[in-house]
Amino acid sequence: MGQDLGRGRSHWLRFGRDTRRTDRHLNPGRVLEIGCGPGGNAVWLAENGWQVTAVDYSAVAIEKGAQLADEKGVNVEFVVADASEYKPADVFDLIICFYIQMFPAQRASMLANVSKALSPGGTLLFVSHDASGSPSGWSDEDLLSLTTPQQVIDELPELRIEQALVLEDQEGEHQTDGMNASEGSRTTLVRAIRPM
Repeated sequence: MGQDLGRGRSHWLRFGRDTRRTDRHLNPGRVLEIGCGPGGNAVWLAENGWQVTAVDYSAVAIEKGAQLADEKGVNVEFVVADASEYKPADVFDLIICFYIQMFPAQRASMLANVSKALSPGGTLLFVSHDASGSPSGWSDEDLLSLTTPQQVIDELPELRIEQALVLEDQEGEHQTDGMNASEGSRTTLVRAIRPM
């Protein structure tokens, strides 16, 4: 399940918008969130004018997301699916993948599938734990899901990379399973565009 930024909702979306060149904007349109968890991002996006499709493998998380959307009075299309196998039927102006930690082959499959659903000029924003700063308490197997910007770039050959970097996580910036990420952990951020 991806990281639910329900409390910090727009943190990465603000980053994506604020660091763009002045001739590019993230205007509301159709958005696909992969690894939506209990729906905090999806609902926030819907509240801000986006048409949202949100995908997670957990039926429980999807149910919670649907309840949250109902409470907030917004429409979100929630889908239970394995992110590595999900093939979107529609095209999207924005695709977001926030802290959905997958093994390399699964991540490559997910990115290949969802990047095909990105509309011309659309933005894909990928955020993940970076291999250069491991979160504490992760098993050796879990550490295989950490990324580098170059790995993600290599998995998006049809897209134009606008930004790829590693960010130092600030204390309490995001949480993992209710716990703050460990000191020294880092984040991979890649923003890519489908050429017109």
